[in-house]
Amino acid sequence: MDLQNRIKETDLFDGVSAEGIRRLAAGGALKKFKANETVVGEADPVRSFYVVLSGQIKLSRSSPDDKEQTLQLLVSGDPFGLCTAFATETFPAGAVAIGESEVLLIPGVLVEAVAKTEPALLLNIIRILSRRLKNSMDLIESLSLKEIPGRLAGFLVHELSRQKAGAQAIELSISQRELSKILGVTPEALSRTFRKMADEGIAAASGRSVRILNQKALESLAEGD
Repeated sequence: MDLQNRIKETDLFDGVSAEGIRRLAAGGALKKFKANETVVGEADPVRSFYVVLSGQIKLSRSSPDDKEQTLQLLVSGDPFGLCTAFATETFPAGAVAIGESEVLLIPGVLVEAVAKTEPALLLNIIRILSRRLKNSMDLIESLSLKEIPGRLAGFLVHELSRQKAGAQAIELSISQRELSKILGVTPEALSRTFRKMADEGIAAASGRSVRILNQKALESLAEGD
């Protein structure tokens, strides 16, 4: 499939005219990344707009003492670098490929030019930024107000909601070590929490597979009850 068709099938560009898609494809570039390869580093001077076309990309920030906090996991169709493309000159987080991935890069000036004549693109960007802001606020609340079991339960409830109706199992797309970075805990603390959940008959984990044993109890724990 050529780049133009791949862009057309991405939700971000839903409603954009054929001419707009053609311009974006003509000025864009497709890059492939291996597992653990850096797509863009924190504070890198960039003025591009990124869209994940395949694979999975991790956005994270590092502290001065090298502790890493995962901010978001991006999959096919997810854009990133929105603020960088339009305003800031440095990237506010590091982006690393978790597995083999393909990423579309479009110059920020081109996105700006197309957006001026494509209201649908602007609306799509606004929706994405609004959703990201809510997710960021939820993450801040979880890290600052919830204990580790509540953070893990909240994550599992969210992942379960993305499964088919009635599903009682989750297949994580990341390792438990990566999950610990999302929750802001050590891998050892995460393992202890999973064991405690299993002992209490709430959820049982084996590698990347998590079986939900008591959904109501899990939801109650996520809500802080």
